[in-house]
Amino acid sequence: MPKPKFPYAGDAALKRLLERYRSPAPFHVVRMRFWGEIVSPSLKASPIKTIESFWPNGLPTFNDGEEANAFFQPLMSLWNNVARFQDGSLKLQKIDKVDTREALHAAAKLRVEELHDGFMHGFTGGNRQIDVPPGISDLLRRVEKSIELLATARNTFAKPPGPEDAAMLAQLGGIFPEVDRAVHADLNAIAVAIRDWRKVQLRTLHDKPTTRGTLH
Repeated sequence: MPKPKFPYAGDAALKRLLERYRSPAPFHVVRMRFWGEIVSPSLKASPIKTIESFWPNGLPTFNDGEEANAFFQPLMSLWNNVARFQDGSLKLQKIDKVDTREALHAAAKLRVEELHDGFMHGFTGGNRQIDVPPGISDLLRRVEKSIELLATARNTFAKPPGPEDAAMLAQLGGIFPEVDRAVHADLNAIAVAIRDWRKVQLRTLHDKPTTRGTLH
């Protein structure tokens, strides 16, 4: 039986849905947690379980089946939409110039949420460790390093301005685009590597000889 295909509801509609049902996770986290789950090597991707993870105290209650469908279908359309980016074409949420301390703080905060609360949570299933295919560990470590650098920028500019503020803004503002380019490349490299690994696993299973009983 073919899986149902839901036309993408659109970013604005998803944001309204999350606000309506008071999701603790903002749209950019939801999007990246979906994507992390989809490209995870666990082979147990479950959109329903991932949706449940956005409401730690349990899913919202619905008056009837129609309301439940109106809740789940847009979220499933987002799942299907981000699944397209397993080819290495993922882009994180667009960020404007980071030429002020406020802009840099907001940009770093957004990226940490996308990468840590979104991607890493989805990729690992919320676990501290996960077994990954060869070559993926180094890419994940680089993503974790990027998260650390971005968290440093976020924390630095969450504080009141100090005497070294201008120098730190120049330094971290200059580093931010480099970190952003690197993390985009690493995320897409992970997706492509996992996609290719899955193909090998499926081919191996397909080529494995089937043991049949002997008729007497």
